[in-house]
Amino acid sequence: MPNRDDIPAEIRRAACAFHEAGHIVVGWVQGRFISHAWLRPPYGFSGEVCFEPYGRGFHSGRPEDRARAEAEIAILYAGHGGEMLYWNEEGLRFYPGAIASHEDDLRQIDGFLAWLRPVDEAAVRARCQAAATAILYRPAIRRAHAAIARTLLDQRRIHRDEVELIMAGRAVR
Repeated sequence: MPNRDDIPAEIRRAACAFHEAGHIVVGWVQGRFISHAWLRPPYGFSGEVCFEPYGRGFHSGRPEDRARAEAEIAILYAGHGGEMLYWNEEGLRFYPGAIASHEDDLRQIDGFLAWLRPVDEAAVRARCQAAATAILYRPAIRRAHAAIARTLLDQRRIHRDEVELIMAGRAVR
């Protein structure tokens, strides 16, 4: 198992791009659109996706808001799933054996779970992970995911209009 510091910079940057692209494509399918996403300077080993804000807040008494919270959890899990697609294919020989790139996502998931207060937290986590995985493995989404990741790698950022063009070229919805 390679030491993280022994993994070439371009491999680590690509893993980050695929992570962020995972959030983007699953968000898109869930109706969450980005303003932009970027790989943070100087190395691009971490990134951020900026989703357009909701028009209203969450209210625990509204079933549609509870569904939105679960969609957000799926989007958060999609970063790890998108990154693992990279490690399992292109980055396989450099895979470090475990990754901690999704710790911030897990903290945000914990926040949504605290808000939801589900009777069976493990079931909600499993359902949201399964939803993210099912979306990521759709053939059209796989292609869009790779194209978005490549754009992030090449430009270090991507905007909504670029994502729209990529997603419009696929039968997504």
